[in-house]
Amino acid sequence: MARDSFDLTLQPPAPLGTDAARIVIGVTALVMLLAALRFLLVGAWLVLPFMIVDLALLVWAFRASRRAARAFERLRLTGDRLLVERTDAQGRQERWELPRAWTRVELEQHAPQNRLWLRHRSRRLLIGRHLNRRERGEVYDVIAGALNR
Repeated sequence: MARDSFDLTLQPPAPLGTDAARIVIGVTALVMLLAALRFLLVGAWLVLPFMIVDLALLVWAFRASRRAARAFERLRLTGDRLLVERTDAQGRQERWELPRAWTRVELEQHAPQNRLWLRHRSRRLLIGRHLNRRERGEVYDVIAGALNR
């Protein structure tokens, strides 16, 4: 890899596809409908509003997951600069430029979680919030290797 060819994009995992989500929601709705009929037959109709709320929350969760998956972070080395661009789920962007020579990557090891930081002097920038513990370790190795080249 050439000195200036580092380009890393960190993105949350994609949620279920639209068709798969519809199937899950449909099957869940069918099971809830059968349970609702059973409750109606025994006179416990007050359970029905709670089942409707449960199904609505499931739909909301799938939509929120799809929306959250639009966020990403991009790290690029260009000459003597490390460019960090963060785009949130709503499309808002933040950008930082750090000098390559003075920037270090740090991996805090705290059980059960860890955190990945880019440090330049006293400033720290948290990256990879959506990554799990193992993935943060792998990304740490990749970034450290790129910065040390």
